[in-house]
Amino acid sequence: MFTGNQKRVFIIGHKNPDSDSICSAIGYAYLKNVLDENYLYVPARAGDLNSETGFVLERFEIESPMEIESLAANVSDMELKKPIVASPNDSIRDVASLMKGKNIRTVPVIDSSKKLLGLVGLKDIAEYYIDNLGRKNLTTTPIDLNILIGTLKGKVIANPKSIEKLTGRVFIAAMQKTTILNKIQTGDVIILGDRSDIQIDAINSGCSALIITGDSAAISHEVNRLATKKGTLIISSPHDTFTTARLLDLSTPLYSIMSRDVPVAGLYTRISEIKQKVVESKYRCSLIVDSDNRLISIVTRTDLLHPIRKKVILVDHNETAQAVDGVQEADILEIIDHHRVGDISTLMPIHVCNDPIGSTCTIIAELMFLHRIAIPRDIAGLLLSGILSDTLLLTLSTTTERDKEVARKLVRIADIKIEEYGKELLTASINIKGKTAKEILFHDFKEYSLGDKKIAVSQIMVIDKEEIRAKESDIKLEMAKLCAEKRYDLVALLITNPLETGEEVLVKGEKRIIEKAFAVEVQNDKCYIPQTLSRKRDFIPKIGYALV
Repeated sequence: MFTGNQKRVFIIGHKNPDSDSICSAIGYAYLKNVLDENYLYVPARAGDLNSETGFVLERFEIESPMEIESLAANVSDMELKKPIVASPNDSIRDVASLMKGKNIRTVPVIDSSKKLLGLVGLKDIAEYYIDNLGRKNLTTTPIDLNILIGTLKGKVIANPKSIEKLTGRVFIAAMQKTTILNKIQTGDVIILGDRSDIQIDAINSGCSALIITGDSAAISHEVNRLATKKGTLIISSPHDTFTTARLLDLSTPLYSIMSRDVPVAGLYTRISEIKQKVVESKYRCSLIVDSDNRLISIVTRTDLLHPIRKKVILVDHNETAQAVDGVQEADILEIIDHHRVGDISTLMPIHVCNDPIGSTCTIIAELMFLHRIAIPRDIAGLLLSGILSDTLLLTLSTTTERDKEVARKLVRIADIKIEEYGKELLTASINIKGKTAKEILFHDFKEYSLGDKKIAVSQIMVIDKEEIRAKESDIKLEMAKLCAEKRYDLVALLITNPLETGEEVLVKGEKRIIEKAFAVEVQNDKCYIPQTLSRKRDFIPKIGYALV
């Protein structure tokens, strides 16, 4: 069921994803799945969809990518094997033979619905065997008759009371007759050979069962008749008395010796945590169960010898601060981006495409044209949406002729009138009615590390600025809270009206950074910048220069 997970490659954008991030992930997954059959490329997202992206996916009838909270490897990334299991009513001999045949040291015990009951290891069997040397009493651990017969490969000669389990003291009658009769107690299970006189005396003494060793032919009609009369169980064992006694011990059911203190984990338990569980467990393993405690697999030290890492391709970002948690624990195979070069590093050389154009979707579309891949209408619509979103309908300063040319090609494939669709996209993007201050702040939110400064910049488009002014005080409170919780040196919200030039900026933190970068004065946590800003081309570079 889970053996294919090692061949998955996740394609994922930045946290708080925008349309370019989501659409480029879906588009690049489509391209890679056409070009490369060695892996399954899975589009993913590192956060909730904003209203614009939700509109785009619904418009082109494409399912939202799966959400990934962390790229740190977990149990589901392992090549899990089908576990070798036992039933609680299996005998010690059964499980010991299983361990020897499969060369394993532990066996999970499950019920008929595959729910985990416990675990049996070689150490449990050894401890039980040593603890019971010289002490033969089945009162606390009755033995199932069917299990015993199967273990002995014996026969039931008489069972007048239809006994299903053997209980009581086990007594080996291997001494003189007088001594034997003096020691027999009512309810005993007696193991003895082909001595008919002692067999009869034992039955008359009230034993509950006779296990007669050697040959069943040695059991006389008189013994059989008396057993039927007295209600005594008679079993024939083909083994000698010593072997029969040993096999009786090995007929003990697993439920009586299994450990119920079992190390368990789920499919989404991190590898680092599962390693700790295995190290701390006396069984040197951990059992993998689902939410209903049904057994899925078993992980041992051997399974953890080789590094286990998720494989990932990053799109529309290349900075650790913007990446999904655990990115440094993953194998990054590629980076496709159009932002400044960030701080993500890799252990191995990888393919990086970082192109200073308006949208990551432009890069993905160009690669499809380069490889002459037939682009389906829905994928063309997605890529076009990412371009229009990230370039503000091809008007931002980051827009290049390549963005415009690719957009023209995608329009023809998607059979869309760009002016009409652009207005629909813009409307979906600027709708803030019903949104909380926190939702507005995180609508398009990114984190940057500039020198020793930790900065967060959010951007939102509105037509009626009165709508956002009504929420301004609440937004400022969220920004202040964010500065304190995440220790940002600066948090800024760029408020853009696509019908006007210039930006209103709400600021919390070190306001002097904004004042120095744009030669403005911040008053009441607010300022006005006379030109429309691209965050990646205008705002962040100027902040960076101001910090030099």
